[in-house]
Amino acid sequence: MPAKPDDFPPFHAYALAHRCTTCGAEPGQPCDAPRKQAEIDTMNSTRAQLGHPPLETDPLHLLHASRTDAGGRHRDRDVAAAPWPEDREPGRRYDTLGEHWQEPSEGI
Repeated sequence: MPAKPDDFPPFHAYALAHRCTTCGAEPGQPCDAPRKQAEIDTMNSTRAQLGHPPLETDPLHLLHASRTDAGGRHRDRDVAAAPWPEDREPGRRYDTLGEHWQEPSEGI
């Protein structure tokens, strides 16, 4: 049985937990990707001219592929090491991100 999406932190949290080998961004810091940001800005500018609201940006879109690959491998290891979903304890974390990711508190 595959892991439910809420069982582990979001995929971009795993990617952000690693240093980017492309631009050198430190763990927790966004990638320096001006062309990717310019693409989003252009798309939202066009949408604004047409009277549409800007699209919500996927956080993975602004990260380099090398960093998302490292995050994917990290997440795969965590999922493989975790107990089966029916054997997991409620409220216990099975990820190995440590201080790189804090679960959002309820009510925010």
